[in-house]
Amino acid sequence: MAAEMAAPSALGERVLGQIDRDALAADCLAYVSVKSETGDEAPGSEFLAQMFRKRGWKLELDQAAPGRANVAARLPGTGGGRTLLVNGHVDTIPIGKSWPPRRDDAWVWGRGAEDMKAGLVAMVHAASALEQAGVRLKGDLWLSGVVGHETPVGKKEGPLRLIERIRDGHIRPDAILIAEGPCAIWRASLGSAIFHLALRAAREPVHTLRVPYAENPVRALRHVMEGLDRLSETLATRPSASLAGRDQLNVGIVVAGDYPNRLPVELRITGTRRWGPDSSAAEVLEQLNGLAERAAAASGIAGLTGEASLEAPREPFETPTGDLLVAALRLAGEKVGGEAPEEIGLALVGDASLYANELAVPCVYYGPGYETAHSDAERVSIDRVVHIARVYALTMMTYCGVADAV
Repeated sequence: MAAEMAAPSALGERVLGQIDRDALAADCLAYVSVKSETGDEAPGSEFLAQMFRKRGWKLELDQAAPGRANVAARLPGTGGGRTLLVNGHVDTIPIGKSWPPRRDDAWVWGRGAEDMKAGLVAMVHAASALEQAGVRLKGDLWLSGVVGHETPVGKKEGPLRLIERIRDGHIRPDAILIAEGPCAIWRASLGSAIFHLALRAAREPVHTLRVPYAENPVRALRHVMEGLDRLSETLATRPSASLAGRDQLNVGIVVAGDYPNRLPVELRITGTRRWGPDSSAAEVLEQLNGLAERAAAASGIAGLTGEASLEAPREPFETPTGDLLVAALRLAGEKVGGEAPEEIGLALVGDASLYANELAVPCVYYGPGYETAHSDAERVSIDRVVHIARVYALTMMTYCGVADAV
């Protein structure tokens, strides 16, 4: 496989020589300076589109929602090679109190620097370096940016629209590389969902003077939390079935009642449940439903019922270490960095979970870092952006195949 995937060394060096650090940093800062919060991503889409236009690439704007376009460009190959789609999201979480955009010799600061405008800029510069070096690929290369990634405002409008375009045959990727995440080959994620456990009493809310404390539905919370304790302990003892680690759960919100002396009649516990490939969203829902029902019964409160629901479930994915895209990234990373990149899995869920499960297409992440994403001090290392641009360029060559060079 290594012989099949290896790109010519001299040609690879010629390509890498076209990647300019200052130009990359300038484009990162310019992109971070463009406000593109989820739901209002049009300026972010337009910036990426303009980067494509500047290089003379054929541009596609595809409306994923009114006024919110995915952006794509196809760099056609000569034929006989694999097709690679490099993808990222153009939207960011709200700017809030994040540090204003700025740059020094080492870093670019600002909302979206790490998550994930730097990856999109590196993607463009990598493909441009191929053209500047006179390289023609055998397989098609697609570059794309999607809207609607960041929850809760985003409902995955962009990724879901991209999935439609792949299903209808407009884009036919053999693999998808997502320009995001740690500077490592991130090839596995746990499944994930927000869960809601609801306990409901068969009575109306009344003044608490009229109800003995022993009959107060809020007392059932103890049984819910004990059930979650037991489930968490069980998950911790199970062997991991994924590179991304063991199944897990946690609680973020507990709500019961609305007034100090008014009987609470609905209790709600909200948290996150993550699972590996030996489970599924349907099995997790069944498990949590049983927990809620048992808690209601254990409370001894007449008429109390319990049920669970899942929000935004995403199934796990894991791309094998022997996959051709993983191999291409490994070879490229070794050439650029002197050693093969680490291969990792994360509990964190991203768009690869959708693409891999909906399309059965191998997906891998490789990005400049994931230490400051969503923080007010979000920043990205310029040297890391240069690194991933170089890795992307060689990966494009080794995965798609080189037809010739001028």
